[in-house]
Amino acid sequence: MAFARSTIDVPAVLREVPDFQTFCSVQKLHELISALQNDSRFQITVIGDSVHGVPIHHVRFGRGRIKALIVGFPHCMEPIGGLTVFSLLTLLGRSNRTLLEADVEWNVIPCVDPDGALLNEGWTQKRFSLENRMKHYYLQPLADQVDTSFPIAYKKNVWERPSKEARILMDVLESVRPDFFFSLHNAQMGGAFYYLSRDIGHRFCSQIRQLLEANRFPLQRRPMWREVCSEFSPGFVEFPWRWKRYDYLEQTTPSPERFLNYGVASWDHLAQINPEALTFVAEMGYVRHPSDESENETDENLRQFKLRLDADSKFLAVMLAEEWEKVRNEINFESPFYRVIVERMALMTPDRLCEGGYPLSRYPTRDILFNPEHDRMMTEGDRFAACMVDGGYTFIVSSYQFVRLLKDSAQTAPVRHALERLSPAFDAALRQLGRYIDFGAFEVFSCKTLAKVQLGSGLIALNSLLDAQLQ
Repeated sequence: MAFARSTIDVPAVLREVPDFQTFCSVQKLHELISALQNDSRFQITVIGDSVHGVPIHHVRFGRGRIKALIVGFPHCMEPIGGLTVFSLLTLLGRSNRTLLEADVEWNVIPCVDPDGALLNEGWTQKRFSLENRMKHYYLQPLADQVDTSFPIAYKKNVWERPSKEARILMDVLESVRPDFFFSLHNAQMGGAFYYLSRDIGHRFCSQIRQLLEANRFPLQRRPMWREVCSEFSPGFVEFPWRWKRYDYLEQTTPSPERFLNYGVASWDHLAQINPEALTFVAEMGYVRHPSDESENETDENLRQFKLRLDADSKFLAVMLAEEWEKVRNEINFESPFYRVIVERMALMTPDRLCEGGYPLSRYPTRDILFNPEHDRMMTEGDRFAACMVDGGYTFIVSSYQFVRLLKDSAQTAPVRHALERLSPAFDAALRQLGRYIDFGAFEVFSCKTLAKVQLGSGLIALNSLLDAQLQ
């Protein structure tokens, strides 16, 4: 196959993105892969099975000089990437001219974590709502996740136990050694922001901003981990490399490894084996809210408000710990939620509850108390992030898996009592957040818009490499 020396016409690609009613199910992705097996241009291999025996596929297309690797579901509760890989593979199968003419070898892992993706389909296959996501959310313990279990050895932070799926992705990274790595993560809410291993330059950042404007999609200027990320351009920041996060926490906490007791991400690993690779993550939420980026000041101190949320999370956590002690020998040990809750409870000892931090919040209590960055007047955007991103809702959603475990267990008297106590407690915690954030003001993005924005952003970043090849 001969390739023209040109960049990808991104608008031409996005005009052909298919429609979606929901996020892509694992079955829908497998049906697409099965259909593509009849096309000799695609090389499709099963590179391994998930823990529960679901096949994980590697799809290869083309022979370009730039090797691109696109990975769906590196976190199982982040389904936007399923739309992106479905769109890309569909358009390659339909012989989209500008994609075929690009000097790219396309490598795609449509779903690297099918087990986890399946356990989220109670909310990903329905119209989005905060409550429905809370009640059908699943995320494995850190040790079992793909992008929190790659090996690391930095100062006292040592991890050597990649999950089965992380090991499969490690093997692909080491065999393909991609020049462009597009890991399809997404945030839970808010506009788009971007993590990059290096700056792609003003021209390509501007093109991505124009893509957002064309799709009426906001740019988020307050990305997660912004306190440790070097900014290339508003909304475009360097990855929150583990060593940076460790050094940041080291300023206010005596043992950062206690709060980072898990592995690193795939991009940390790729940086070790191919430091010249461009790694790109397009984070975006399912919904937007007018308070998200608001710089309007409130009359409250940020530290005081974060401490209030910290206390609310600890109150719920103590209730969870109390019920755990009553039911720990009566619940279903074979449930996928069992290991999640065992980890949560191990992190909810009295000392750890006093310390705070994960899983209660991104910030240990000591950091909230003594980091001068928290001692200022809070904006509406600060309040939104504190409630919906840094803790609050994130803790409520992840901890509700205890209720899912109880429902997945034999309904003994202690289990029923725990359900009767915890179910309304979670409803109350969600209502409490609703006193700070107007839930009625959320706007849900369409799946097609999400697909166009994530795929388009990635193709523009890829164009920065193709353009450099033309110079």
